[in-house]
Amino acid sequence: MIFDGRKEAEIIRQGLLSSGKLVGKSLLILQADGRREESTYVRLKRQMGESLGVAVKVEFYVSKEELKKRLENKIEEDGILVQLPIIGADKAETQRILDTIPEQKDVDGLNRFSKFLPAVVKAVDWVLVYAWVKENLRFTNAAVVGAEGMVGRRLVKWLEERALAVERFDLGSDLTKLVEFDVVVSATGKPGLIKGTMIKDGAVAIDLGYPQGDMVFDEVRLRAKLVTPVPGGVGPLTIICLFENLVQA
Repeated sequence: MIFDGRKEAEIIRQGLLSSGKLVGKSLLILQADGRREESTYVRLKRQMGESLGVAVKVEFYVSKEELKKRLENKIEEDGILVQLPIIGADKAETQRILDTIPEQKDVDGLNRFSKFLPAVVKAVDWVLVYAWVKENLRFTNAAVVGAEGMVGRRLVKWLEERALAVERFDLGSDLTKLVEFDVVVSATGKPGLIKGTMIKDGAVAIDLGYPQGDMVFDEVRLRAKLVTPVPGGVGPLTIICLFENLVQA
């Protein structure tokens, strides 16, 4: 089955809309990839927020130094998110910058000390609950590819809290071992990394790669019982989940 992330995100959106809890809330999106126009994800987040009654402000920065100075200043909005990537910042520096976001306003949950569960982790959790409840799929173990990445580390921790046996993989790992796992989540950003032969028959395959996806979709869908496409899979859920966090910000 191909998971329809847009349909599931719309279910959440309608719930938030009917609750009215986001009306009057404000969100600041900081885009620091060197461009002066909205990236696709920033545009989608802005549009989603506006559809929910959120006052969304987007600011552009062409250097990491400009971004750092902005985060040092007082921010009035209820929620803040920094859209990745950050120009000129490696993984370690990116995390240091994200850690300067006020914990109570970090709706994307990427500050290591944030009070919020990262939006992408919430999205993966939604897929797993869907697989368990609606598709009656059963799983006891999971593999995370890209486990040392910013998202991967948080995914591993959350899946372990969900009582799954989790094994960590990264670029350079023996990915043929993935065929042993009930759930495979990949978050490396390397297109076509996961082949169909690497997926167990009946597994749940969750692709967090963007913009092309880590998995060879046409191959993986023949083996997996449930697979998330790119685009239209986890992405829409990730966007709506950050607005769930904004309710509490």
